[in-house]
Amino acid sequence: QRAHTAASLQDDFATHMEALMSSGARWPGAVAVSGGGDSVALMLLLAEWAKKSKRPAPVVLTVDHGLRDDSTKDAKAVARMAADVGLKAHVLTCKGARPKSDIEAEAREARYRLMGEWMTAHKLTALYVAHSQEDQAETFLLRLARGSGLDGLSAMRAVSAFPVAEFAELQIVRPLLETTRGALREYLAKQKAKWIEDPMNADPRFARSKLRAAWPQLEAVGLTAVRVADAAEHLGRARDAL
Repeated sequence: QRAHTAASLQDDFATHMEALMSSGARWPGAVAVSGGGDSVALMLLLAEWAKKSKRPAPVVLTVDHGLRDDSTKDAKAVARMAADVGLKAHVLTCKGARPKSDIEAEAREARYRLMGEWMTAHKLTALYVAHSQEDQAETFLLRLARGSGLDGLSAMRAVSAFPVAEFAELQIVRPLLETTRGALREYLAKQKAKWIEDPMNADPRFARSKLRAAWPQLEAVGLTAVRVADAAEHLGRARDAL
């Protein structure tokens, strides 16, 4: 598994996308954009790839989850970012009461359900998401902490089923699993692109936020993101073989 650098990212992305197309990823597609650096970078990379390869442009989906007072403002900012690069954006709004327990899981389910409903209505079957190498490693460690077995510890796949069962015709595509957050931030800086830092990413109530804060200590004992992501990939191959 090779982590991209900022210098190679743009050149490699097109090659990687063609490989994903060959392995079953569908296009045209929608791209989930929260406004954070990873998803903004994916939006820009997909827009550039589609333009150069003369494919339809991606459609941007952003969710106003209502978990913060600024969520509506941030969703509108994402729509403006998309418009600035010539993309159509749709703001999907969560209805009902805010979740009070298991907030991460409930919010995730609501986001995917909203996007799944929109995609089904508009006949798009692939949702592109910006999970990075660090996301892969964090998912492995969070599942390890819960005592998951082989299925849970196996790597997130570049092309996989939609996470809400009732949308079985949809797929998730993750083009950035071998790309580091650092490389994505360097790419954004080169593009002079802006993004939104979500304060919830540093909220100590959430397990993933605690894990992100612990990365320096983990790396000090050799548990780097690339090594953990590699371990997840190895277990994914073992699961496939079984």
